[in-house]
Amino acid sequence: MSRSWIFAFLFIHVSCLGHGFCGKVLVWPTDASHWLNMKFILEELVVRGHRVTVLVNPAQLLIESDKPSPFNLEWYSVPFTKDMLEAAVEDMLKFLMNDLPDLSYWETFLRIKASVSNMMAMQRQACDSTVLDTALVAKLRGTGFDVLLSDPLAPCGELVAELLGIPFLYTFRFSMASTVERLCGQIPAPPSYVPATTISFIDQMPFMQRVKNVLFILSQDVIFHWLIYREMSDYYSEVTGEKDDY
Repeated sequence: MSRSWIFAFLFIHVSCLGHGFCGKVLVWPTDASHWLNMKFILEELVVRGHRVTVLVNPAQLLIESDKPSPFNLEWYSVPFTKDMLEAAVEDMLKFLMNDLPDLSYWETFLRIKASVSNMMAMQRQACDSTVLDTALVAKLRGTGFDVLLSDPLAPCGELVAELLGIPFLYTFRFSMASTVERLCGQIPAPPSYVPATTISFIDQMPFMQRVKNVLFILSQDVIFHWLIYREMSDYYSEVTGEKDDY
């Protein structure tokens, strides 16, 4: 083979390397502002040649089927409506931005418990509609996805990845009182010095604010273990058949 043909072959080979490393990305999104953050990442993946499929349902607030999308949208049905989800999100935002500073410790705990229970009920229904749909799981498994991208605020993404036998990645972490970051990510955050997220304190807290900060963080730990971790651990064990001894 002449030298010119060798250089031509190498040029073509190198030019195709980028496409050779492109993969199939499955996405378990979280709605509202979290989707805006994830959408930016997904658009960049598409630009780089990756094929992105997003699992969505008709109740999603910002992902709409009547608008062109650079992603492949895989729809599944849920037993709640967009209005119900929007009302739950609005109630949570109103509580965090307007009501929280004026509530007592006990009132704050009860309001957060009610909001979290409501959102977790909807999230579990979305999980049921996905992981218990054998036809959908078989279709996703047959597509041959390389990785699942998930937002840690909404559980079930890692369960879908486990059922498909693929790795998963989180976009970022942000939970009330940094509960997930502290208990799962082991981020150092002494409650006497580090203000809890959503409580609107700064790093220089007087004594009573430190007390309230500690109580607020402890209440979120209780809610996490009581309403989220225990429930979702049992749910994951039920779906996968693997018992988690917590």
